[in-house]
Amino acid sequence: MSPCPRCTGPIGDRAARSRTTTARNLTICSACGTAEAVRDARGLAPVPLNEWPVKAP
Repeated sequence: MSPCPRCTGPIGDRAARSRTTTARNLTICSACGTAEAVRDARGLAPVPLNEWPVKAP
Protein backbone atom coordinates (compact mmCIF):
# COMPACT_ATOMS: atom_id res chain seq x y z
CA MET A 1 0.00 0.00 0.00
CA SER A 2 1.24 3.49 -0.79
CA PRO A 3 2.01 5.99 1.99
CA CYS A 4 -0.39 8.66 3.14
CA PRO A 5 0.07 11.66 0.83
CA ARG A 6 -0.72 14.07 3.67
CA CYS A 7 1.92 12.94 6.19
CA THR A 8 3.90 10.25 4.29
CA GLY A 9 3.16 7.73 7.05
CA PRO A 10 1.51 4.35 6.44
CA ILE A 11 -2.17 4.42 5.50
CA GLY A 12 -2.88 1.26 7.45
CA ASP A 13 -6.10 -0.74 7.56
CA ARG A 14 -8.45 2.15 8.37
CA ALA A 15 -8.03 4.61 5.51
CA ALA A 16 -9.93 7.88 5.44
CA ARG A 17 -10.98 10.28 2.69
CA SER A 18 -9.45 13.75 2.68
CA ARG A 19 -11.73 16.76 3.09
CA THR A 20 -9.40 18.81 0.88
CA THR A 21 -11.47 18.16 -2.23
CA THR A 22 -15.23 18.24 -2.49
CA ALA A 23 -15.14 14.84 -4.17
CA ARG A 24 -13.20 13.46 -1.15
CA ASN A 25 -11.33 11.15 -3.52
CA LEU A 26 -7.90 11.33 -1.81
CA THR A 27 -7.15 8.42 0.49
CA ILE A 28 -5.26 9.38 3.65
CA CYS A 29 -4.41 7.61 6.92
CA SER A 30 -6.95 7.60 9.75
CA ALA A 31 -4.80 9.93 11.90
CA CYS A 32 -4.80 12.53 9.13
CA GLY A 33 -8.52 11.97 8.60
CA THR A 34 -9.10 12.69 12.28
CA ALA A 35 -6.89 15.79 12.12
CA GLU A 36 -8.88 17.08 9.15
CA ALA A 37 -12.18 16.37 10.94
CA VAL A 38 -10.99 18.31 14.01
CA ARG A 39 -9.97 21.26 11.82
CA ASP A 40 -13.38 21.15 10.15
CA ALA A 41 -15.18 21.04 13.52
CA ARG A 42 -13.20 24.11 14.62
CA GLY A 43 -14.21 25.96 11.46
CA LEU A 44 -10.70 25.85 10.00
CA ALA A 45 -10.02 25.17 6.34
CA PRO A 46 -8.19 21.97 5.37
CA VAL A 47 -4.44 22.18 4.92
CA PRO A 48 -4.01 23.02 1.20
CA LEU A 49 -2.59 20.31 -1.04
CA ASN A 50 0.40 22.49 -1.92
CA GLU A 51 1.42 22.38 1.78
CA TRP A 52 1.43 18.57 1.93
CA PRO A 53 3.16 16.60 3.32
CA VAL A 54 2.49 17.93 6.78
CA LYS A 55 3.93 16.73 10.06
CA ALA A 56 2.15 13.54 11.13
CA PRO A 57 -0.61 14.24 13.68
